[in-house]
Amino acid sequence: YGITPKLAVGLGAFVPYGLGTKWPVTFEGRFNGYDNDLRSIYVQPTLAYKVSDLLSVGAGFDFVLGSVELNQMLDLSEQPAPAPATGTLGGLGIPFHTQFANAKNFGILITPGEGISIGAKYLTKVKLSYDGNAVFTPEESGLILPDGNPFGVPGGTPVDLVIQGLGVFDNVLVDQTGNTEITMPDQLSVGVAVSPTAAFTVMAEWQWVHWALLDQILLDFGQLPDKNIQQNYENTNGFRFGFEWGAASAVTLRGGYLYHEGAAPPQTVTPLLPEGSRNEFTGGLGWDISSRFGVDLAYQFIAQNQRRGRVREPLPGDAPTVDLNSGLYSFNAHLFGATLRVGF
Repeated sequence: YGITPKLAVGLGAFVPYGLGTKWPVTFEGRFNGYDNDLRSIYVQPTLAYKVSDLLSVGAGFDFVLGSVELNQMLDLSEQPAPAPATGTLGGLGIPFHTQFANAKNFGILITPGEGISIGAKYLTKVKLSYDGNAVFTPEESGLILPDGNPFGVPGGTPVDLVIQGLGVFDNVLVDQTGNTEITMPDQLSVGVAVSPTAAFTVMAEWQWVHWALLDQILLDFGQLPDKNIQQNYENTNGFRFGFEWGAASAVTLRGGYLYHEGAAPPQTVTPLLPEGSRNEFTGGLGWDISSRFGVDLAYQFIAQNQRRGRVREPLPGDAPTVDLNSGLYSFNAHLFGATLRVGF
């Protein structure tokens, strides 16, 4: 809304970061997470001022609404062994990955000459704290103990009965609090638009994202041992190119291409977010129905390069390594969008 010919205010909402992954509960990577959702909705009031015909500046304040959900299987072998034994149940012969429970901006715009615009935007980092509840559902391991087992019970006894009888996890596998912190990284974008004619515009943009801030995710439970998910992300660069052509007075054609690097290094490509470098292709059509109403249609195809990654977590105490990358992840998606424009 233009308050004066030089001063304007605006309100926008956007989602710069978010992910969702879902895998079968029989997938080996279920101990990392099999049904996960991360959302961050930015609501931004903005103030812009036209300094001169060549320069406009703007600043905004972000209110961020965040939510996170992580569903994963718990590994019986990593749980503490009952007294008088020490260490973990893995040291008593419980195989690794035996499931036993289910844990449920600042901006600037420069116009150096007729038909040319240069823009830059910086979005600051935001640390989000998540507090919620952890809910656990027992799962049968299916393991049968042999003769001479460390628990001293007859051969053929199910492990689940032994664990239940010991009552080791009676005060652990109960609904409890859980919290974590995730820093949404800052990012810088610089772009230029050139209009050789009134009907044709081409655009290019570079974007840098400070993903190195996402080094690890610490899950802090009320009673269960804390869990540290190593990410070790790296900063990324993205490049966007596009055009807009007003072939007719009421119709506009659009197209574009985007390349973006993957943030995850080879040793931390996991089922939680098996992302990599990707190519994206876009197309669109705009139609001005009248002087007040218009509609825009958009299509985007995302093609992510195939990438090796792991399907199971490292053994306790081991660091992530590419030696665990036994999985091959591939991804593509078709996105469709429609917007109705109303002018006042």
